[in-house]
Amino acid sequence: MTQSLYNQMINSKTGFGQMMLRDVLLPSILGSETDGILYWAGKDIARQFPVASDENLSTLFNQLGLGTLELIKKNNKQQVWHLTGDEIMDRSKLEHASFNFEAGLIAQQVEFMTNAVTEASIEVEKKKMVQITVYHDFSNPITDETPVNFITLAE
Repeated sequence: MTQSLYNQMINSKTGFGQMMLRDVLLPSILGSETDGILYWAGKDIARQFPVASDENLSTLFNQLGLGTLELIKKNNKQQVWHLTGDEIMDRSKLEHASFNFEAGLIAQQVEFMTNAVTEASIEVEKKKMVQITVYHDFSNPITDETPVNFITLAE
C-alpha cells in the first residue's frame, strides 16, 4: 500500500475498514474476476434481504453504507438509478473501486419487484455519481412459483 492510498482511505467518510476490504483486499484476491464475482455477490445479498419497493431499496443502500440511491427513470424496458454520496466520492478516487456489487444488488431486487428477468450495467461512473441501468424483459417472466418473502426494514 502506498502512502497516498493510505491517506485517501484513512481520511474518507466511508471508513478505512470497508474501503480496505472492498477496494484493496477483494481485488487482490479475485484479480481479473473481481467485477463478475462482486456482481453475483450483490445478487446473492439481494436474495437474502429482498425488499418490496424502490423506496425500500434506497433505504437498504443507505443502511448498508453503499451511498444514496435514487431512481431517476423507469419505463417498460429499463430503470436508471443514480448512486451518490460521500461513499461514492471517496471510493471513486481509488484505482480498483468497483460498483458491480451495487449493480448486482439492484438487478436482483428489481427482478423480485417486477417478476421479469433483469440485468444491470454501470453506464456512467464519475467522481460524484455512478449511474446504473437495469434492463428488464417482461416477455421473459420469472416462472418460479416460490414466493419472495420481503423483509421489513428498520426505520
